[in-house]
Amino acid sequence: MFCPSCGKDNSLELKFCASCGTNLEAVSQALTGVEEDFFSKMDSGMDYFIARYAERVFKDAPHGLAERGVKKSWTILGQAVVTSLVDILLFTLMWSVLPIRFLILLISTPFRMLAQRGREVGHQTLSPSYISPELPEGDSGLWLDHIGTSVTENTTKHLASLSVTETKSTVITDKLRD
Repeated sequence: MFCPSCGKDNSLELKFCASCGTNLEAVSQALTGVEEDFFSKMDSGMDYFIARYAERVFKDAPHGLAERGVKKSWTILGQAVVTSLVDILLFTLMWSVLPIRFLILLISTPFRMLAQRGREVGHQTLSPSYISPELPEGDSGLWLDHIGTSVTENTTKHLASLSVTETKSTVITDKLRD
């Protein structure tokens, strides 16, 4: 449906224009002359509800719900009946499988727990205790374990001699300025 305000082509499922927000449902009612009463609203609501239920089996069930027609309503109803039959089949299948699974778990759980406990105990007793290897003494010449000369030691000696000469030069420059 084309919006009368902005001219954008919108799908039939939309109630409002995607571009400008104009109420397309009111425009549709004005163009067709059909006003939705209580029964037509209930009919479309039920079709929507049933289509959402049938969507689990028929993926395209809710599509085309804007097409209001008897044929579409019967199609949706037929899809819902088939979906109900599939649900009943799955329900009976699950009620047959669930008790069997329960009995299998009831019988096998003690044996599985004992086997699991036996594996845990077996791993603890069979594993040898870890003994750390003894390392030989290293060559003392390779490691710097003795205190050598410091980097700052020589630097401070040079700074001290530099500061004495610097003070002499500042005294000389001060005398020249005077």
